[in-house]
Amino acid sequence: MTKRVKNTILGTLIFGVIGFVVTYILDGAPVWNLVIGQALGGFLLYAFILPTMETRNKRKKGDIYE
Repeated sequence: MTKRVKNTILGTLIFGVIGFVVTYILDGAPVWNLVIGQALGGFLLYAFILPTMETRNKRKKGDIYE
């Protein structure tokens, strides 16, 4: 698996677990809509947003030294 796929799976799981723990602490029971939303947000962040930001930063850094 590539680094991007590993980060996406890890980010999805971590965001889902964080959503579960936070809702369990605050409400006493997990709110599944929030847990699923957090997991979806983690997926979108690690699959699309962060890789795009990394490529933009690499391009900008390359332009400075040229």
